[in-house]
Amino acid sequence: MRNGILVLAALLLGGALWGGAIREEGGETVITLKVPSLPNAAFTDASTRSDVAIHEAFRRDFPELFRRKYRKRYQAEPQKYGKFRWERVRIELEAASGIQVEGVENDLLAIAGGMAPDILSINFRKSDNYIRNHFLYPLDEYYRTLSREEFRELVPEKLVPVIARRGDDGRQHCWLVPTGALLGRVLLYRKSLFDERRIAYPDAAWTWRELYQACRELTDPARGVYGLVMGQGSAEAWYWQTFLWGAGGDSTAYDPATGEWRCAFDSEAAVEALDFYTRLCSERWTDRRGRIRRGYVLKDPSEQNAKWERGEIAMKFGYVDERMIAAVSPEAVGIAPVPLGPDGKTRGSEINCIMMGIFSGVKEPAVRDAAWEYMTYLTDPEAQRLRTRILVEAGFGRFVNPRYLDRFGYSEIRKLTPPGWMETFNLAIESGRPEPYGRNSNFLYQMMTPPIQRAEQLSVSDRLPENGPERRRVLKQLLSDANARADAVMNGRLSDAEKSRRRLAAGAALAVIAAGFALVLRNVRKLYAPAAPAKSDGRRETRKYLCAYLLLLPALLTILVWQYIPLARGSLMAFYDYKIMGSSTFVGLDNFAALLFDGRWWITLWDSLRYSCLTLALTFLPPVALAIGLQEAPCCRMLFRLLYYLPAVISGIVTMVLWKQFYEPSENGLLNRVVMNIPAIGFLGIGLLLFWLCREFARRLRFHGRCGPMLLFLGAGLLLLYTAASPALPILFPGGAAWPEALAQLPRRLFDCTREPYRWLADPSTAMAACVIPVLWAGIGPGCLIYLAALKGIPNDYYEAADVDGATFLDKILFIVFPMLKPLLIINFVGVFIGSWVGGTQMIMVMTGGSARTEVTGLYIWYEAFTFLRYGSATAMAWTLGVILIGFTVWQMKILARVEFKTSGR
Repeated sequence: MRNGILVLAALLLGGALWGGAIREEGGETVITLKVPSLPNAAFTDASTRSDVAIHEAFRRDFPELFRRKYRKRYQAEPQKYGKFRWERVRIELEAASGIQVEGVENDLLAIAGGMAPDILSINFRKSDNYIRNHFLYPLDEYYRTLSREEFRELVPEKLVPVIARRGDDGRQHCWLVPTGALLGRVLLYRKSLFDERRIAYPDAAWTWRELYQACRELTDPARGVYGLVMGQGSAEAWYWQTFLWGAGGDSTAYDPATGEWRCAFDSEAAVEALDFYTRLCSERWTDRRGRIRRGYVLKDPSEQNAKWERGEIAMKFGYVDERMIAAVSPEAVGIAPVPLGPDGKTRGSEINCIMMGIFSGVKEPAVRDAAWEYMTYLTDPEAQRLRTRILVEAGFGRFVNPRYLDRFGYSEIRKLTPPGWMETFNLAIESGRPEPYGRNSNFLYQMMTPPIQRAEQLSVSDRLPENGPERRRVLKQLLSDANARADAVMNGRLSDAEKSRRRLAAGAALAVIAAGFALVLRNVRKLYAPAAPAKSDGRRETRKYLCAYLLLLPALLTILVWQYIPLARGSLMAFYDYKIMGSSTFVGLDNFAALLFDGRWWITLWDSLRYSCLTLALTFLPPVALAIGLQEAPCCRMLFRLLYYLPAVISGIVTMVLWKQFYEPSENGLLNRVVMNIPAIGFLGIGLLLFWLCREFARRLRFHGRCGPMLLFLGAGLLLLYTAASPALPILFPGGAAWPEALAQLPRRLFDCTREPYRWLADPSTAMAACVIPVLWAGIGPGCLIYLAALKGIPNDYYEAADVDGATFLDKILFIVFPMLKPLLIINFVGVFIGSWVGGTQMIMVMTGGSARTEVTGLYIWYEAFTFLRYGSATAMAWTLGVILIGFTVWQMKILARVEFKTSGR
């Protein structure tokens, strides 16, 4: 929420601080150019030193370059370029600065805050969003000055469709300059693991079949060794993309005649790719020790780099660089092309490259010209000569592309290049495709990921058929549903009749919401309206409370200026297709209409409700129980209080990392070590104990004639019984076993333990709770302090009177403690409930990245606004969520209004 406020402030209050500037200083004209970043000269690695040297060379060469190409033109047109002293010109490079918010592209925040650099660094996926949002200046006038040879030197052939696109005017323009090295996707492998199992190294003839067999033979989770590395989270489809291309499919398709894009990841090739990917990630198998395993890959990003360095990962996908192929030890790590697909001919390699473009907010032609010269200088032959020399002198010559070694006079080093590396790079570029760059491709992976995760969930729960047409039918349906949604969201494929129907539904829904909101406000006003006062002198009353009003005035003005006015202005965005640059289009109710028919939004709303309920169950009630326990503990009270409070002094990042280790999905994880040694009868015993405790509460309530709370406790007891005993069910009734056989084996299986480690953060049934438990662990100690203080305020006379009446310990909790703590409980409940809806995203992002059904509404709105750049839609979502929370808060305020507050002890 704090990050959202910062960004909103930037959107509303950002001034016209675009770009660089031109000034005269010391008898010369200085052009200040703001670039995305500058290399840090304090770093001594060869790559950084080469970047620093190239930037210094550009500063040194720019005056001569300007004299040769621009000076006469500038002097001839002072009305266009300004009346500066163009005889002596130098350039200053300044790194972009601005608001830094984790999880958001910094250049986007800089644009929103009016502090955008003159040059934007852009990848393939987000290029379309930046073009359509008018962030980029067309570079046609500059590209026209290049010869054919210069253009080919600057732009590789496969990148031409990426930099040259249609704009809003329907004409094709060149928007970007490739400034980074051309990257090709390859397969890196750890030689020691292949040698240990006597498996032949991957080569250009490898297919999916060899990859699958190698993963099966190399994976040994008991030793922490995995065959392959994949990812998780909302962009997991990036890993699947390679297999989709290898199967002969594609994620998007372009029609040159109409200039329209469509999603295409529901083909038969996509089904083949998803089938293979799901087997790699979640296929059920049993290791030599009898443990049940799932898949042959490691998906936890927090462990991948460390395990790769320790030699516990056999293979991973990575990029090789055109300039410096790879800086890895060829003795330990090998490089091979991406394996061929099922047809043995198609290879799903990817090519990529960092690109730069000129920000459209740059108004000074001289600054634009300087930006063009800067971008092209980074790939200039002289810059490459300088880079090659520094790398060779630093001892990295054997990793430099042999083409540059030959070109700049280092041919004798070519023979040191690891065998096969250059051939692998050439094959990766030759067979590679550019990363998706079509319409709204910035969130293509988010659209493609749900069917991948759903297929894995079905596989892990043994609900996905193992083979045959039925398995392909299920996978095909998952892909078709996701593809249809992606087409509607990304490309806006809706008929006029459908749009009209949705607008009518949105209008009706807003009318109902407005009526309900007015009714709620009316009830609140009645609820808190003071009793009718006796007739009095109004002026005297005003003078009486004048000081109080004056004291409140600064606070009221602060809230008005910094909360309500920005809120009101921002609310208008819900009715626009809001653009940071360019004009915003009024769309009426379209954003609300899209929201009502967005199935994903309702899923995230349901997941937010799940998260809220778990937060209330695990972080609201346990501190109350702990406070009562500490209050009644017969001895060692201070020791227990210290032990429970200690986790609160640990920093949040340490807590997150610690619990990520606890949740390791193999039997080496701390939680799995505990849970996998508890027999089925242990889980049943825990569940029965919790049910018995709830039943005892219900029995006392029934004795006192409180039927409603009694049923509530019985329901809670049944829920706790099922939750605690559910880990025992797969042990007692393994999948596939007939009921008569399962019942016959039941007595023996009571003492069996689970053989399959829990995938805490990857399983939707445990992932949400796993995100909440660290909050409970760190917050239960501080959370119980306020209840401990309240318990101290309960007079001992109440307990003594209860003892005289024959009350039990449970009776005292039910009829003394709870009634006395009721106001405090209600107040805290409001805070915890609201906080569970608007907070918690940080923990979820660290733990799961939003995968495994943990993407709550806060994350969904954040992505919608600051990744997809659809501010209008995000504002409509935020208002819808706000109305829900306001309604619930008013209901709680109604309860609070009936509460009578008394001084302690009276």
